[in-house]
Amino acid sequence: MNTDRFYQTLSLVVAILVWQLAVGGFGVVSPGVLPPPATIFERTLVLLGEPSFLGHVAATIERTLLASVLATSFGVTVGVLMGWNDTLKTLLGPLFSAVYPIPVIALLPLVVLVFNTDSSAIIFTAALGGFFVVLWNAMNGARQIRRLYFDVAADNGATSPVTVFREILLPGSLPAIFVGLRLAMNTALLIVISAELLAGGRGLGYYLWISYQTYSLGDIYATLVVIATIGVGITYGLRWLGDRLITWTPAETERSATRTLR
Repeated sequence: MNTDRFYQTLSLVVAILVWQLAVGGFGVVSPGVLPPPATIFERTLVLLGEPSFLGHVAATIERTLLASVLATSFGVTVGVLMGWNDTLKTLLGPLFSAVYPIPVIALLPLVVLVFNTDSSAIIFTAALGGFFVVLWNAMNGARQIRRLYFDVAADNGATSPVTVFREILLPGSLPAIFVGLRLAMNTALLIVISAELLAGGRGLGYYLWISYQTYSLGDIYATLVVIATIGVGITYGLRWLGDRLITWTPAETERSATRTLR
């Protein structure tokens, strides 16, 4: 175990111990407001054994994955092309800059009217939120590609836009794209949960709302644990995949790729 992993694990253990002592040891916090970790863990295991709850988990994961696929497909294509072509960036930049500050969850009622189904509306809304995250990172990645690569490609007859996109732009932007994908999937998860609270019908957000309505405190915390676990799985799963697929870039690429372009 490396030093970073050790300190990450240690901080988690310390947080759980402080939590347990605050609730069960010193009584600083009432168990009626914040149950002990052991109680929440036990309730989480019980919920994970219920098929109905697993259906809500599956619905949220399905919506998150579909939204992420849509966000990545359009975000990568448009972002890379905007990073490569200044004219396209000039044309689309103001439009995206105007739409980006609008909280996408505020668009949900309008999107529901357009799609007539809650699930499709949730997926589209989450995809829209993830789209901008992928877009900025893909555009930044494309703009960091050295001009020399394009000159060499042109000297060897690779002048077709499709060839340039496939052979230079996409591979060169991939490190930044992976960073954007990781952020976009977590953004999509957050928006899906928020949208399910309002118009889910099913999903973890909907289950949270029902638990709140019935004041099932244990179910609320257990559901939050499941949501956090999904988010951590997305982050570390994509980081693990990226480390194995992308071996030609220094660590600095990831740090620079996360900067939002203006």
